[in-house]
Amino acid sequence: MRRRVVIGALVGLIVSALSGLGGAGLRFDAEIPPPLLIGSDDPSLPTLNLVVLGDSYASAALPFDRGTLQVLGAPSVCARGPAWPRLLKPANIRLSLTHVSCSGAVVADLVDRRMRAGEPLQVQALTADTDVVMLGIGGNDAGFSSVFAACRSEDAAACIAAGQRMKPQAAALSGTLVRLYRTILAKAPNAVVIVVMYADSLPTAGSPDLDACSALRAPGDSISDADLAVLNEWGSDIANRVRGAVAAVDDPRLRVADLADAFLGHRLCDPVPYQWGRDGEIPFHPNAAGHAALAARLSAVLDTLVTEGAVARR
Repeated sequence: MRRRVVIGALVGLIVSALSGLGGAGLRFDAEIPPPLLIGSDDPSLPTLNLVVLGDSYASAALPFDRGTLQVLGAPSVCARGPAWPRLLKPANIRLSLTHVSCSGAVVADLVDRRMRAGEPLQVQALTADTDVVMLGIGGNDAGFSSVFAACRSEDAAACIAAGQRMKPQAAALSGTLVRLYRTILAKAPNAVVIVVMYADSLPTAGSPDLDACSALRAPGDSISDADLAVLNEWGSDIANRVRGAVAAVDDPRLRVADLADAFLGHRLCDPVPYQWGRDGEIPFHPNAAGHAALAARLSAVLDTLVTEGAVARR
């Protein structure tokens, strides 16, 4: 299970990486999106300030025009849609959500530059009043999009070769994440920071009936058993680097939410999958049921923080 912990989210990043790029020259005075009050309708419950940072797995990239790769119907150029952050509903608290994750983001887009005009630097949403940060990032930095593209459209040898080419980029992820985590902890000095791992949503190599799964395989556009093995190994390496970076920072405010089994029984090619397939509305991203499942798990994480007294009730 651990070997595939990040695969489900990372396969979706190839789509988000195509949806647009920015750079250091973009304006630095963009406004932070206004917070949304989410969760319980009970006004007697205390409210915590939550900031969500990251890439398309947290932003819920919306459908796009395959001809132009332009996002359709997005309320933001970052394609923030009805993702798990908006569906959070812990039992014991309400949430004031500031949602700044952005489709296609890499770590530099969180701390160094704006990747889209009109969007803030993500860490600028953090203040001393932030109670909880939830963060999902790293796949694009490690070059997973390039590996997945080769595994999806070429033979197993090309898939393996792409992984080898991207190994230096993946190796650099460890130091990049250590810097990111320390930056977030400094900018939100009173917050607990939750590193959100990714649900395992690809089937296991050798699983029965995969050849009949049109969401995974089609002539000229398929992921073979050999490809699945490569992707699982690559994803395991990235997951280990994320955990290693958390251990290196060694701060009690920095925690990990392991969602490896959140899609158990609902992986791609299962009867009711929690992720879009190759021709889905948002290819290789969680669907509505997937985001609901993630929200349920992360709502439980928030309730645990309150029970433990790790976050103060306002």
